[in-house]
Amino acid sequence: MSGARKAGRRPAGSATPGRQEIWQAIRSHGGKVFTAEMLVTATGADRKTTADYLRCLVPGKVVEALDEGGFRLIDDRGFHAPRLNRAGQPVTQGAGVENLWRSMRGLAEFSPRDLAAHSTTTDVEVTEWTAKSYCQMLLKTGFLRVVQKAEPSKGRQAVYRLIRNSGPLPPQIQRVKHVFDPNTQQVHVPGGGR
Repeated sequence: MSGARKAGRRPAGSATPGRQEIWQAIRSHGGKVFTAEMLVTATGADRKTTADYLRCLVPGKVVEALDEGGFRLIDDRGFHAPRLNRAGQPVTQGAGVENLWRSMRGLAEFSPRDLAAHSTTTDVEVTEWTAKSYCQMLLKTGFLRVVQKAEPSKGRQAVYRLIRNSGPLPPQIQRVKHVFDPNTQQVHVPGGGR
């Protein structure tokens, strides 16, 4: 049910550091010059993964490429690793789940309708169906508690409260219908560990 697993698209059993760990290493240098090799040494991340991420950050004007292979952070965007493609443009895939989790952490109680409204931005649309599905999976794995049951005949949705606020990274629903929590590196199964 639990294990040392990392966030992102890596296989569930993989422990290879990814973009979040690389980003944390970049931020640790502040505005000082660093190299890709320094990031690999600090994180244990793969050289290709590190180089690929730097190739996204440079055109996104987050990191500046300097002469002789050095880099410098020029736009610290906070804890979460910037999600950019090779052109330096924001990647919106997965942003809805990030917004849902952020909204859950900020609201005392919420329905899927509330979450969808609070999580939709000019760049990302979160539907009620998406919010409801995410709530149902987090309820089954012990992250949420129902504080008011749904009454479909009255058009009333269930109201939830977050009871496992494990950190800033959103729990991820896996294809096998388990939930991976990148904050604790644990996998939660429906009906287990409530």
